Amino acid sequence: MTHLKLRLIVAASATALLTACASMGVPGFGENGCRTVYVFTGGGVQPMNSCGMLPREDAAPKTLMAMAQPQLATEADPDAPPADPAVQPPAPVTPASAAAKSTAPYDKPLGGYPGANEMLEAGDMAAFMGRIRADYAKKSNAGAWGYLIVDAIAANDPALAQTVLDAMASRRPSEWMSANHLRAWVFAFNGRGVEAQVEMTKMRNVVPSATLLGHRALLAEGLGDAVAALEIYDQAPDTFDAPGPDEAQLPNYFARSRAFQSQRLLALRQAELLRGLNRDAEAVALLTRLSEATPDDGYVGDRLAKAKSGQDRHKPRTLSQAMAQAIGDEAGLIEEQEAIMAVMAGRGGKTPFNHLLSSMRQSALLLDPDNGEIRVQEVNRLQEQGKFEPALRLAQIGNPPKEMTSLLLATAGLAALELGSPETLEALTERSLKIDGSPDAKIQAAGALTTANKTARALALIDQAMKQGQLTSAQQVYALMSRAQAHLQAGNIAGAVEAARAAQVVEDDETTQQFLASMLVESPQRADGLAMMRHMLTEQPDNTSLMNNFGYSLIDGHASDEELDEGFKLLKQAIRLTPDEPNLLDSIGWAYYHYGDFREANRFIEMALEAYEPFAHWELSDHLGDVKWRLGEQEEARKFWRDAVASYAPDHNRVLIEEKLRNGLTTPAPVRRDTPEVPRAPSREGTSDI
Repeated sequence: MTHLKLRLIVAASATALLTACASMGVPGFGENGCRTVYVFTGGGVQPMNSCGMLPREDAAPKTLMAMAQPQLATEADPDAPPADPAVQPPAPVTPASAAAKSTAPYDKPLGGYPGANEMLEAGDMAAFMGRIRADYAKKSNAGAWGYLIVDAIAANDPALAQTVLDAMASRRPSEWMSANHLRAWVFAFNGRGVEAQVEMTKMRNVVPSATLLGHRALLAEGLGDAVAALEIYDQAPDTFDAPGPDEAQLPNYFARSRAFQSQRLLALRQAELLRGLNRDAEAVALLTRLSEATPDDGYVGDRLAKAKSGQDRHKPRTLSQAMAQAIGDEAGLIEEQEAIMAVMAGRGGKTPFNHLLSSMRQSALLLDPDNGEIRVQEVNRLQEQGKFEPALRLAQIGNPPKEMTSLLLATAGLAALELGSPETLEALTERSLKIDGSPDAKIQAAGALTTANKTARALALIDQAMKQGQLTSAQQVYALMSRAQAHLQAGNIAGAVEAARAAQVVEDDETTQQFLASMLVESPQRADGLAMMRHMLTEQPDNTSLMNNFGYSLIDGHASDEELDEGFKLLKQAIRLTPDEPNLLDSIGWAYYHYGDFREANRFIEMALEAYEPFAHWELSDHLGDVKWRLGEQEEARKFWRDAVASYAPDHNRVLIEEKLRNGLTTPAPVRRDTPEVPRAPSREGTSDI
């Protein structure tokens, strides 16, 4: 069922975001759950109490995160203090670093971009750093000089970094690319290690304690003192209290989650450093405690398994690598803030392109091009924002660890698919498998190939992964669900049901139950699938993904008006809870189609397509094509049907869509009738009027 596929894609995307935040280690809150956080804007950093209310979107001209876009232009910064005539930048300014030049994609002159933000969106750090250097030479945009410091260090010119630091205005005390945050690192690169450590401790009033702890440890590691770094990590708590899903509605849930993620990062870093010093038993003990707190955390489980087996021993970071990781960690703070704000503002986690975040990560990659963690996060971000060309290119730069390289190539393949090149997807997938032939890599590759309708190859890879063995129960479930999805994509519903049943045998939980039910409703056992969903809904009455799957299953194949009405009521209740969810918007639109209300159907499905951007999905386009045809807009209908075919509709669906392209809709239109009334639940607050 494609709606299930959509739901899984969205869920996987959200999981990837949370995993990325977790793996970076987001700075945490104090013990009381609240602190002042900082929102980065073009005009400076605005403080906000983490426990306070966010402004409503309709109460301000911009959302908070839309404001969090630095405009790195050549005009003089209006907030900058008067220039000191005694302070002059060096002349001539050295060219952009070789590291920056290695990222240049187009050999564009600086005038080839409207502005610096567009350079970031293109992943063109050579152009970006050229702009920064030009700004510096003109003494404009002093707030951007921190990037020049990073570029100078990447170019092995710490003296220039010190000169720029001395000329920078120490204003914006909480912006990472400011003098305050960079001073310790510049001192370190200029051989002033003791002063660097002193400067780092001065940041205790600027950044959260857990953040400072991580940066101090990274600095010590980069200076070659792994023992001192361990002593710093020892100051972090060694017990872990992860908030559970049952706490998600509590007021301090996000604070607790952020605090835990910070703990998680420090523990992971401490464990890798212990392993670098051959203190594996201590690392295993620490990772075991962390794993017990988060048994479903696959990354922690993988680290623990490798610690027990002696694999992937950590090599101490160089100073450049340590600084890059510190910048990457701060980018993680921005990303988590933006995600939380989006959720709290009711945008379902959808956020605009954050130029500050990308500028920091791309700058960090100049210092450490082989940092796979930061590169994966930036490539994923570009991909999620529809910047497919730079995602495709940046995924293939540097020499990260093989697991990261495999992941990057897989992501690059999906970007290539969005650009209309399934052949490139296949080529990149095969490259990734030559680098990493692990079961995880094969299952991941199978998922990408399934999206492109390369189901035979996908199924072969899943079979290989299963035969290799050594899969955790979670990995087995994922592999079997991937097998079911591939069978469904190929039109083999019996095979899909069989694989879904096998997944439930491995792990009988809400996910596998709902997955099996969704497969069953596509089969001759539709009634059994509906019965499963109905039973699950009695236990989880506000589970909107379940409401969507059940409601859509009822309306799409309704055998009676009663089923159609039941499905509509469920979908109406769900969309009041999550009004911006594209799956639900499409489902309720498709429900209106079956009631013969084509204008309402058109409104909701167009909203679904807009919410799903920058991506396309064949089923949404197919549905809208049918609606347009019923509205008498035949050319528009054919346009959307062509879009559906181009968006890799499964083979058996493509045949039907191509028939509509030739002959239009030949079946009678649904007869218009009234939709049932759906009373609003009085206990629910903050629901939509949709």
